[in-house]
Order: sequence, then C-alpha cells, then structure tokens
Amino acid sequence: MPLRLAPFVCLAALLAAGCAPTLSPLYRDYEARRAEVPVEERIADALQTAGWTLRPADAPNAVATEPRRMSNWGLYRVVVHLEAVPVGDDHVRLYVHPYRRFFTGGRSKIPFLNGRLRRQLVGDLNEAFAAHDLQPLGTSLQRDREATD
Repeated sequence: MPLRLAPFVCLAALLAAGCAPTLSPLYRDYEARRAEVPVEERIADALQTAGWTLRPADAPNAVATEPRRMSNWGLYRVVVHLEAVPVGDDHVRLYVHPYRRFFTGGRSKIPFLNGRLRRQLVGDLNEAFAAHDLQPLGTSLQRDREATD
C-alpha cells in the first residue's frame, strides 16, 4: 500500500514547493566604495534620501532608523526599522527588523522578508544607497547563486 501512495506524495510535495512563498533574509549587503565622505555619513544620507527618519543607534558605529509602518492588515500592522553597520572599510550590512503589531497591543517578529515586503523596501533603499556610492551586493544566497551560474 505505501508504494501506491508514493506518486501522490511526490506530486503533493512538488505542488507545495511550487506554491511556497519567496522568502528573503533580513539583511542586505553593500559595497562601500572609497570616498572622501565617511561611510557612516553616506549611510545616514542614503537612509534619509529613501525617506527614513534616523534615531540614535545602540551600537556606536551603527546608523538606525525610527520604525515605519509598511502595511496594515486589520488585525495587525507591519512595522519595520533598519540598522546599517559598516564592516571594515569596504562593506555595509543593512539589517531589516520587521514586526507585526497586533490591535491588542502585542507584537511578534517576522523571521523573513516575503516578496511584498521586500519589494516595498529594497528598491528605494538600493537606489538611495547607490546614489551615495554604496553598491548593492544583495544577500549571500544571491551572491552564491550568481557565483555558481
């Protein structure tokens, strides 16, 4: 009997994989090209150009933003804040912190960027960062995929 079910299980797995959402990690990497302006200033300018309001960061070399509402789903709204951290002289990692804020007052962290949230964030940020000599490198998954192609 289990052998008869094998084709149905394979078909169900294939359909489930095809219908799975596209998930993306909660960070983006940028190459910080050499410039006369310090990288922290370029990060701050790029975030403000993209429409984000800055706030004091917890780490001394990080640049952080105020939370921004990205969508409202009725029972909860999605709120995001960003932190950009220079790594060495030629690399910047932008961390995305998305949360669901429920109408009851509770909140929960979103563990990944879905396609819609990624489209809302990444396009404007990549343009603003590129305008300040911070070239988008994407995520490690994207870079690995490009290296193997």
